[in-house]
Formats: sequence, C-alpha cells, structure tokens
Amino acid sequence: MFFYYYLKNPKQVGALCPSSKKLRKVITQNIGLESVRNIVEIGPGTGAFTETILKKKHKDAKFFAVEINDKMAKKLSKKYENLDLQIGNAENLEHFLYERDMQNVDIVVSGIPWALLKDDEQEKLLNVIYRNLSKGGYFTTFAYILPSPSSKAFRSKIFKLFSEVKISKIVWQNVPPAVVYYCKK
Repeated sequence: MFFYYYLKNPKQVGALCPSSKKLRKVITQNIGLESVRNIVEIGPGTGAFTETILKKKHKDAKFFAVEINDKMAKKLSKKYENLDLQIGNAENLEHFLYERDMQNVDIVVSGIPWALLKDDEQEKLLNVIYRNLSKGGYFTTFAYILPSPSSKAFRSKIFKLFSEVKISKIVWQNVPPAVVYYCKK
C-alpha cells in the first residue's frame, strides 16, 4: 500500500515504506508527550507515529491527526476506530484547532515529507505550526540523511524560527536512515 501511494503521489506520501520502530521511539521521546494537554500529528500516513502517541500520551490529553490523502486517512481510521482524524491540509491547522476548542497545541509530531515541499510551502506550514504552538511547545519531525537543497532549506528555516533545535543521532534502523529534529518554541 505504502509503495503504491508513493508512486501515485510522492509529494503526499514521501516514503517507500513506513517509519521503523526505532524512529517511532526517537521522534516521541524527550518532548513531554506523557504530560501535555494538546497534541496534533500532521501527516500520519499509515499510523506509525500515531500508535506510539496513543500509547504514550496522558489519558486526558486531546489528540487529533491531520492527513491530506483521503485514501490513507480511510485506512488509518479503520486501524484506529476512535482516532480523531481530520482529512485536509495541515495549513488549516488553526481552523482544525478552533473546531476542537483547542486554543493552541503543546506538541506537533510531523511525518510530512518536508524535502518534497516547495520553499514557500515549507515556509507557510512552518509558520502555521509555530503560530499555533504554545510557549515551550515542541514541533518534532524527521528528515532522511540524504542531502538535497530542499532539506537544507528546511533545516535552515527551523533554526531561524525556533528558539531551540536539537537533532537526534542518526537512526540507522530506518529505511532510509533519518534524524529527528526537536524544535522548541
């Protein structure tokens, strides 16, 4: 399924296979996932990070996911029947938060293929995320270690926008290998 959707629209899927268990663990650690009130996942795909978030989050935390690909969203909603899943573009995050009576979000976990987005798309989406993060909140995402002008531009943007950016060690157990960015507002 993943490979099929990648071939149909690589910009929306961005990967040939789901993220590894190791990447799932690394992307959700050291961000206070267990104690925050509002969590959003953007680009959940088949739910690799969703499963970990659901296991680690506080039972009273509000959590929803935003998926742009309606076919992947349908499969995800079957996999997690009680998941609050929004089909749409994450650029509308503010509206999605408003619909759920959430003033802001404490953590945004992203599976979006940033290196495949155009420069202005990266800029717009990062600004939406930053604007809706609570003070001290985290935006966490990953990038494959394959260098490209777009991935370098993305890295530069997050370092300019966020007050603190930490980078994980390379997750060699992922295909392809990746690093995680922990961006704090």
